[in-house]
Amino acid sequence: MLDKLGYLAAGLGFTSIAASIAAWYTEKTEDEEENAHAERTGIFIGLWPQTFFALATILFKLKEMGHDKDVERIIKRLETKMNELGKK
Repeated sequence: MLDKLGYLAAGLGFTSIAASIAAWYTEKTEDEEENAHAERTGIFIGLWPQTFFALATILFKLKEMGHDKDVERIIKRLETKMNELGKK
C-alpha cells in the first residue's frame, strides 16, 4: 500500500512539473498583464513537485521500515468508522 502511494506521489510530482510548464506557455499572449499572470500560475504550480517528491520519499522509507501493516490496520479502522457513520 505504501509503495503504491509513493509511486502515486512521485507521478504527481512529475505531472506538476509538466503542468507548470504547460500553464506558463499556454497562457502567454501579447498582453503584458496576461503574461505576468501566466508566469505567476506557472510558478505557483511549480511549487508542488517538491512536496510530492518529499512525500514519495517518506512513503518509500516507511515501506522499508515495515510500516505497511500499520497502514493497512489504520485503513481498516477508517473503513469501519465510515461504515458506521454511513448507517446512521
